[in-house]
Amino acid sequence: MQLSIREASRFVIGGEILRREAMQSSGRRITFDHLCAAALREGEDGLKLRQSIEVLADQESQWLRNTPPHALKTERVMQSREAEIRTFVAIEAAVIATIENAEAASMQDTAAHQALHGAYEAAFEAIDNTPGSAQDRELLKAAFQEQAQQATPHAADVTAALNLAETAYLEAQSENILSRYDRSLDRSPDYDM
Repeated sequence: MQLSIREASRFVIGGEILRREAMQSSGRRITFDHLCAAALREGEDGLKLRQSIEVLADQESQWLRNTPPHALKTERVMQSREAEIRTFVAIEAAVIATIENAEAASMQDTAAHQALHGAYEAAFEAIDNTPGSAQDRELLKAAFQEQAQQATPHAADVTAALNLAETAYLEAQSENILSRYDRSLDRSPDYDM
């Protein structure tokens, strides 16, 4: 038998409540594994235990999402999920690039510097394009920087490389935005005086 996430969550919530109540009343230690084994028993005892778990889970149903599964697969939701996946892939690629290149970059290896710079810029761009609030993106950026710094004993060099890459990314973004307005304006004859 295969359980949905919702059914499994209901079982865990109801089972944990029942387990705690049973331990309080009996004074004995009952593990969750023992509860699961008892709930899977055939016969009247197993059935009563499963029903008790269901009743307790119903009392805590406010913790479970009521959104139908098909509503979670809209085009917009799927685009957000794809953007999040791209972000996490870019961050992990940058952390892997740190592991591979930080030591060589600390010894002034140009190729290693370029590899780190490219990976870090890609990660900053992916984070910037991640759906969510500005605070969410700031937290994601801070987590990325911390992971990169902890991935190597050359944390000072990585911090400098992260700062350079972020500055370069922001300057490129600024240049891209300003280039849209950089065109010479064609004035209509009405404005000539």
